[in-house]
Amino acid sequence: MVSFPSPVLKAAGSALLAGVLVVGTASVAAAAEPMPAQQEPQLRSNWGKFPMTSGPGAAAIVQKFYLTFPTDTGLRAGNANFGQAHIAKGGKKGHKYNHELSNSAKSLWVKAMENNAKGSQTTPFSGGTFSTYNYTLANGTKRTMCVLVDRNDYTYAGKNYGHKGIITAYWVNGHIKSGECSGRD
Repeated sequence: MVSFPSPVLKAAGSALLAGVLVVGTASVAAAAEPMPAQQEPQLRSNWGKFPMTSGPGAAAIVQKFYLTFPTDTGLRAGNANFGQAHIAKGGKKGHKYNHELSNSAKSLWVKAMENNAKGSQTTPFSGGTFSTYNYTLANGTKRTMCVLVDRNDYTYAGKNYGHKGIITAYWVNGHIKSGECSGRD
């Protein structure tokens, strides 16, 4: 326990601690829930409604990613061809070792999707974006996270649920550009 030499310092210390606790609580609450429309900062052009809605089966959104650029997206439950189910089975080639669904892998997905560096994004089809993020492991191994997002509308059981979202995400050895991700899934 810290002792203060005077009642004035003790009161100031208590007020400061209370302020830190209140600010810390507000920060956690703000991160857990989106801000109401009237309080949203005007730093983004896509603060409107989330571009995807959840639905049944493969259309269910299992995680939302609020990006600063270019547009928010999400991970749907998916099936063998896209989304969480596709990534969990190891993509088209069944490589589970590099198709990770861990929180650390997902943080690399966000870095890839927000990466504006030259060569970090390509458009393999209209509405689709391959994004990359180059990183190095502690042992010096160079890797690239590749993330494919489809921003075209997704219709499931006759209903439109907004854009499709993350198709696949995986890492490859070496530092590559986004155009080199295609065909490695």
